[in-house]
Amino acid sequence: MPYLTDLFPTVASRVVPPVCVVLGPPRPVTHLLGAMGGLETICFQFDLHQAGRLRESLAESNLQAEVVVHADLWDLPQRFQTVLFPASAHSDRELKLDIIEQAYHILVPGGHFITLSEYKKDSLFAKAQKKVFGKCGETPSSDHGTAFWSKKSSGSEGEPGKAERPRRRHEIEYHAKLADGPPLNFVTRPGTFSYGRFDAGSRAMIEIADIREGDSVLDLGCGNGSVGCLAAGKVGPKGHVTFIDSNLRSMALAELNAKANGITNATFVSATRLEGLNPGSFDVIMANPPYYAKSEITRLFIDGSRDLLRPGGRYSIVTKLPSEVVPMIFETYGECHTVENRGYVVIMAEV
Repeated sequence: MPYLTDLFPTVASRVVPPVCVVLGPPRPVTHLLGAMGGLETICFQFDLHQAGRLRESLAESNLQAEVVVHADLWDLPQRFQTVLFPASAHSDRELKLDIIEQAYHILVPGGHFITLSEYKKDSLFAKAQKKVFGKCGETPSSDHGTAFWSKKSSGSEGEPGKAERPRRRHEIEYHAKLADGPPLNFVTRPGTFSYGRFDAGSRAMIEIADIREGDSVLDLGCGNGSVGCLAAGKVGPKGHVTFIDSNLRSMALAELNAKANGITNATFVSATRLEGLNPGSFDVIMANPPYYAKSEITRLFIDGSRDLLRPGGRYSIVTKLPSEVVPMIFETYGECHTVENRGYVVIMAEV
């Protein structure tokens, strides 16, 4: 994101501390903080792993900023004079709208929300920020992108007699079921895996995974918890499901969805590298790692899983890249077999 340091000077005069920088990859955010020249700043992330990488990047550059991780931006206090949102071109549209909505609630009256957009001609932010804040200014389009800014009215939240803007969520619900089970309802929110739908790879895996009554199941990289919740119907009241993810918004959804679907035999763990899980605790582990992370997360999901299984435990991972994943399984488990389902390959191994 070199565009961040190119765009920042065009809005630097509007940036007043304390500042909140929302999301963005670690290295570009580090460069942005360097361009800001030491202003009091908090960096917000959804994901514990991403936050850890950002702390390392800041330390390497001798920059001081607090990095915080929450499920929602508005979990932060209403204390910021400026919210900076580095919005890359590939960012999800609904996540962008969600950030604009939530940023409003952490700004003090008179504070600025500023978007640094990678697009030369961005058709989203001017309209969206005007809808939330009333007005929106922008820099002329350039090869570096476009910056947009809006000011929170001084007659907004916190003033006697003034109505507080309601908190509006961007979320989509869907239903999912297995052939032998009841339909379950799931809430999804932007910034989490498989927003708005039950992922086809997850469905392919849970349909054929060997899950038995009374099993202890680990939903590894659980997202909104749909796989674990469906597995809970198979293990029954004597079984148990553990949900783990590094994304705190995902973990909040997993807890919400488990509770809404009446699942009480569950544990929820927020972690970056499977810490907090006891060796030999599970009969079944299921994983659907993101493909965009190359092999880093896939390797973690495979290498870190074997010691967590009991003798006779079963491991399943779903992929569209079996030629890359199968060798990793052989390295860790020694043997495996594959099943094609719904256009995906489910790789299974035992200990």
